[in-house]
Amino acid sequence: MVIFAEGRRGFQVTVCSPEAAEWGIRVGMPLGEAQSLLPVSSHKTSRPPRRNEVQREKSPALPVLKRADPAADRSRLQELALYCQIYSPLVGIEEAPSPESLWLDISGSEVLFGGERGLAEKLRDDLARQGIQVRIAVADAWGAAWGISHYGESDISLVPPGQQTNWLSPLPIAALRIAPSVKQSLQSLDVMTIGQLLRIPRASLPSRFGKELVRRIDHALGLAPELLQAERLAEPVSEEWLFEEPVSDRQTLDHVCEVLLERLLTRLVARRAGLRELACHWLGTVTEPTRLRLLRPTTEKRHLTELLRLQNERRVFMSGVHGVRMEVVEVGLPPLRQATLFGDDAGEEHPQALAELVDRLSMRLGRQAVLCPRLIPDPQPEFAFESIPWLDAPPSTEKETIGIASHLRCRPLRLLRSPQPLVVQQFSAEGLPTRVQRATVILASGPERIEVGWWRGLDVKRDYYRLSLANGAILWAFVDRDTGDWFLHGLFV
Repeated sequence: MVIFAEGRRGFQVTVCSPEAAEWGIRVGMPLGEAQSLLPVSSHKTSRPPRRNEVQREKSPALPVLKRADPAADRSRLQELALYCQIYSPLVGIEEAPSPESLWLDISGSEVLFGGERGLAEKLRDDLARQGIQVRIAVADAWGAAWGISHYGESDISLVPPGQQTNWLSPLPIAALRIAPSVKQSLQSLDVMTIGQLLRIPRASLPSRFGKELVRRIDHALGLAPELLQAERLAEPVSEEWLFEEPVSDRQTLDHVCEVLLERLLTRLVARRAGLRELACHWLGTVTEPTRLRLLRPTTEKRHLTELLRLQNERRVFMSGVHGVRMEVVEVGLPPLRQATLFGDDAGEEHPQALAELVDRLSMRLGRQAVLCPRLIPDPQPEFAFESIPWLDAPPSTEKETIGIASHLRCRPLRLLRSPQPLVVQQFSAEGLPTRVQRATVILASGPERIEVGWWRGLDVKRDYYRLSLANGAILWAFVDRDTGDWFLHGLFV
């Protein structure tokens, strides 16, 4: 397994398994250099790797190249933390930019599993059945457990009480979770192990290496407490109304839904959160639940009530409803907008009105009928975007879409599906068109040169120009640098 991520100099290897290291691959190596060490058949590709793309090899002996996904890794760690609560009531994720460890407070719970070793072995075997290989250390301090689990010799290490110093002394100084700059400074002085570091007078450490080093030593030795935050199950936000007898009256159901919605919004306001997705279940019936998906989180009761009634009108109840349960599926932060100094946010003058319009259209026409463009990092303009349902767009995409006119003023708002041949009747001495489509070109600005890589197959070499015509039209056209032919690709409107 080789995991790579985008760095300052392109894609670089961030994680390399021992089997992949046998091919000569090392952490920090450029991805292209790592691929060059493998057989040509193992990394054939027609384009550079894109986001969330996995390149899998046919031969099991060859390393698998996979792009790093920190968000997915953290989400999976959170799932594991909640799962491990069967072994401890307090489980959390380490505080780090790229966390890879879980901590469990097993004080008092180890007796339920036959002691500390029994708990550690059962946890290891349990995760192994899920395809996860782990290293476990049990110590009085979280810092000591972290260092021994990462740099110790055994997969399961049980540190006797008060013996952290003896276990940590032979380990490298990286086991203290110190910054790379501090690590390099210590290694330059030939301080390689924690035992060597502990022999240096403590009073001289802060002035030479900073207070962070002393704090990490105290955390590892258990001399200072370390605040840890446990993962908690998210409390579901839901309200329920049960009827004494089955109800089929629409006005009664609408009134109950409005009351339950108001209760949910009151709880969300107290949490300073907004409603993004809502589900309304009709108890005692086989009727499909009513679901609302909004463009942006909101606590606007009027808008939500209107959408809920619009959806409920389509529900057919074959029997009476025994109760209504309304639950919040997804929440988010209500939109906040800061005014700019020069008023360039004219496109977002009424963002909430736009969001409500998208919600209503999506409810009436269907989610797949209301689409928005999402930008893709591709040099060819016709492949630089895709259309997705507006309600499925992440918040960042939605903001980019609303402000697309201000961020991409150099590109036309109307882009043709594919470039069309442009008839040029007259050229200037510089080779630029002076008359196209029976109209005079009064201004030609450019060029913007676009060229795709050789790995894309067909060579694309274009020079784009903005042509202002005498009739008021503004064209976005390009010339193919190989053939000299002109094409129309977009219109500025």
